[in-house]
Amino acid sequence: MHEENGQGSTAGSAGTGTGTATGQAGYAAQGAEREQVIPLPEEELKVGKRATQSVKHIRTYVVEEPAQRDVQLRDERTVIEKRPATGSATGQPMERKYEVRERHEEPVVQKDVRAGEALVVRKEAVERTETVADTVRKTKADIDKTGR
Repeated sequence: MHEENGQGSTAGSAGTGTGTATGQAGYAAQGAEREQVIPLPEEELKVGKRATQSVKHIRTYVVEEPAQRDVQLRDERTVIEKRPATGSATGQPMERKYEVRERHEEPVVQKDVRAGEALVVRKEAVERTETVADTVRKTKADIDKTGR
């Protein structure tokens, strides 16, 4: 049986440290009953998840917009005119003061605060499946059975 890993077939001195570069010279000096264990480590792909967060900032601010409304206003104006009297005069000439009042309307502005709109902030969670692809390494061994 011959497996390939792209690194050749020398076992090296991995394991207990008693082997040599040729692999079998250490066995001859120690006796045939000793064995050497050569580990063949491999990687395993484990996929987990971690939580991250992002922050959304909401800033409210005030803007001014022009607004206009029409209002009907009423103004009075005093008109004084002279005309010839008709009929006979009553009473004696005397000094008197008269007062005539005019009425004028002017616009008055009042601002009331009312509910306009509201922001509704909520979180929605969705789940998704994501495929993670990577490579893992595995140690393999090439065994040459022709040189017993």
